[in-house]
Amino acid sequence: MDSTIIQQGKFTSDGAVKRLAIRSDVDWMEVINYTQSATTQTTGRGVAFRWQRGMAADAGIMHTKQDSANALDLEVITTGGFTLLDTTSQEPEAAKTGTTITKAGPPVCTATAHGYSNGDTVRIINSDNMGQINGLEFTVGSVASNTFELSYIDTNTANFTAATSFSVRKIPNDPIFQPRHRVITAVTTGTTTEVQMSVTHGYSVGEVVRFAVDSKFGMTQLDSLTGQITAVNTTTNTITVDIDSSAFTAFAWPAATSAPLTFAQVTPVGSGTQALTDATDNVSIIGMELGAGADSPAGSTSDVIYWRAGKSFSVDNG
Repeated sequence: MDSTIIQQGKFTSDGAVKRLAIRSDVDWMEVINYTQSATTQTTGRGVAFRWQRGMAADAGIMHTKQDSANALDLEVITTGGFTLLDTTSQEPEAAKTGTTITKAGPPVCTATAHGYSNGDTVRIINSDNMGQINGLEFTVGSVASNTFELSYIDTNTANFTAATSFSVRKIPNDPIFQPRHRVITAVTTGTTTEVQMSVTHGYSVGEVVRFAVDSKFGMTQLDSLTGQITAVNTTTNTITVDIDSSAFTAFAWPAATSAPLTFAQVTPVGSGTQALTDATDNVSIIGMELGAGADSPAGSTSDVIYWRAGKSFSVDNG
């Protein structure tokens, strides 16, 4: 290959990390914050960013406007920059050893220098006293250096016992095929039914979902039923469906002696009266993740961002 493939595009920042799918992978990238380039700031900020293959993850080169001037400074950034992205890989990270999982809602896990971030997905394995959750994936929150919470489960019930040892593996990417099934951690009964899941679900109002509930969880009446989502709560990671569960047996986690378990699950099967058409939609991408903020390539809310990226013929100059 003796030529360069170049792609370009633009987006309006929502103030969050931006993931871009870039054809043919990428060897270099340039980003211009068009909105901030057109102004002068009393506190200078990044307006142009560059990355080239070989730079560390989350790094880059930044052109920063000087305070109240159009002159630019040049500096290297080590955080909030560019990170190569490949969500086609589903290989979990190596297992890390943990010491305790508390009996609480939500439970707190202790694992020295785990390196996880809020929102990561992890899989718990080899838990000694809390075997009910072995093999289950969770979204983590309230991350500290040596601890993290399993955000969407309450283990402060009779059938759970605090764990004194466990292992944990980070799952690098969500399943790459839509729709994603999710494991149920709690059900609130009533004229409508509220369902909590262990991993951030991403479902929307109007979707139709089907439930699979093993008899070990008690609520056999919900098994095989289909309902439409009428409400979504992103704080508690729950959905409300139009199923009257007032007379259902309570949903309850079984004791650790019941493991191994077939976890209770929910799976999208349609949208309104329409059949689900994206059941084999591959949503994995190869591309670049841009950090967000005043000194990051994805910018701040409402910033218009232009980008250009290329796949180049490379030589080793020694």
